[in-house]
Amino acid sequence: MTLLTETSLEPFIALLKAQGRHAVLDVCCGPGDDGLRFVQAGIHYTGVDPFDGNVRYAMARRLSVSVAEPTCLPFAANTFPAVWAVQSLEGLTADQADDVVRELERVAEPGAPIAVVLP
Repeated sequence: MTLLTETSLEPFIALLKAQGRHAVLDVCCGPGDDGLRFVQAGIHYTGVDPFDGNVRYAMARRLSVSVAEPTCLPFAANTFPAVWAVQSLEGLTADQADDVVRELERVAEPGAPIAVVLP
């Protein structure tokens, strides 16, 4: 895993393109603002958020999103070539954050960049 702490989306998109990565999972995607930017950059986008209202809003923006908790992602191991999870650790205890990071690592391909903000 490559752990990144950069919260600016543009350098992350540039990294994905430089590494030939064409898909990303956005964990705690909110209403999909970042998702639109990934799609505009030509990156296949999948988002998840624990709040149904956010998911409905993102779906209305024609994004591929679903309701899911960051501690229990509905994907097989090693599915995503990149993970964008900059909001996923906000407000969590250290133990909860550890659980989320383990789940991010599980769904990411080996060596995939994972962007988070450490609390």
